[in-house]
Amino acid sequence: MKRLFFWKNSDTGDEGPTRPDGEEATGLLTGNPAEDAQSLEILLESIAEVSSSIDLEEVLRHIVDKTLEVSRAERGLLLLGQSAEELEVRMARDKDGAVLGSDVVYSQTLVSRCLELGMPERSVVQSDREALELGQSVYNLKLRAVMCAPLRVRDRTIGVIYVDSTAVRREFSSRDLALFGALSAQLAVALENARLHADSLEKVRMQKDFEIAKQIQKHLLAPIPKNHPGVDVAVRFYARDEASGDTYDLVPLSGGRMVGVIGDVTGHGVGAALLTHAAQAAMRSYLELIDDLSEVATRLNNRLCASVETGNFMSLVAVLVDPEARTLHYVNAGHPSVILVRNGVVQQFEKTGMVLGVVDQQIYAAAGPIPLEPGDLIVLRTDGVDETRDPERQLFGEERLVELLAGLGDTDADGALGAIEAAVSRFARGVLQDDDLTMMALKVTESIR
Repeated sequence: MKRLFFWKNSDTGDEGPTRPDGEEATGLLTGNPAEDAQSLEILLESIAEVSSSIDLEEVLRHIVDKTLEVSRAERGLLLLGQSAEELEVRMARDKDGAVLGSDVVYSQTLVSRCLELGMPERSVVQSDREALELGQSVYNLKLRAVMCAPLRVRDRTIGVIYVDSTAVRREFSSRDLALFGALSAQLAVALENARLHADSLEKVRMQKDFEIAKQIQKHLLAPIPKNHPGVDVAVRFYARDEASGDTYDLVPLSGGRMVGVIGDVTGHGVGAALLTHAAQAAMRSYLELIDDLSEVATRLNNRLCASVETGNFMSLVAVLVDPEARTLHYVNAGHPSVILVRNGVVQQFEKTGMVLGVVDQQIYAAAGPIPLEPGDLIVLRTDGVDETRDPERQLFGEERLVELLAGLGDTDADGALGAIEAAVSRFARGVLQDDDLTMMALKVTESIR
């Protein structure tokens, strides 16, 4: 609990409270009208100036400058964090207004003591031995006086305000410490208000970014073709955030052929959404000129390797369905398997290469042709299906999905995805999932021959 003393010294012999180190705690009000008026004026002016802005950077600067003015110290530091181990120098300036940088050295010993006791601390250094007791930094900098106070809001520590001086003539008195402590209480409130304001502005900005990304995503996702000759198509797309790292596309080719694509970029949010749709746009442009899935995937990988930061990658599966020839070709770059269901029998076609965007000049093989028959159901999905978790943190898993598909019976593409969707929802039992979820089903109908 923070203890700030605003009592008057009296002539009754009553010494008043003492600090844990045994030193008498002299309050802000001394009983001297002139000194007390000056202290209150300094305190009120400082509070008014620091509280006049809600711009976080300006408030940080005001806090350090006013503490330097009040204490008449040579250096002032504002450190933010809830413990000595977490503290970071957020603002550091000297009495002339020069910025000192975040690597400035200070008395960590006194700051730690200040946080531990939860009250203002000061030290007057009168010998090399005393300097070393406060830390090597105090000795090396030849500091003469050091003072700090915790910044606390609603019984929560948010940082420390710290000043020091090398001037032999400047020693921080008990009255200085009381004034410093009183000021720190108001500085903490001003800092918290400014930080809350900055957080609210950032949330509004991020929300706008998400809304923009969401609209972009909505416009870029492919429409589901109705009555495509020889193929019945359905899609399910669920973004866990406002913007998703999943994407899908349906690209018609000559001769009634169609390419279905599902991709999944690492991460969520605006950055992942923009990357998925950049990849989607690139792949669509390749498919307009090339119908070889191997070459398309290889080109896309090279493009991602050249433009995406290390650590980001994309899994992708693309299937080329030819209703005329009744064949399936596919390429799978590190993605969950392609599933083919025929008369209750489930076949799984595994990866043909690693994820995209990791190894440049990697050649991606395409598999096929795989014969198709009317009634065949092709199912693609992102790992958000398999990795759906129930309240006990168990995974839905590939085995449950295969068992479900084997027992579907005769249903159209939309009915198949609806059954998967319902099964996944029942399994999750209301648990909010971490990953996006995308599914695509393509059912072979009568040949267009």
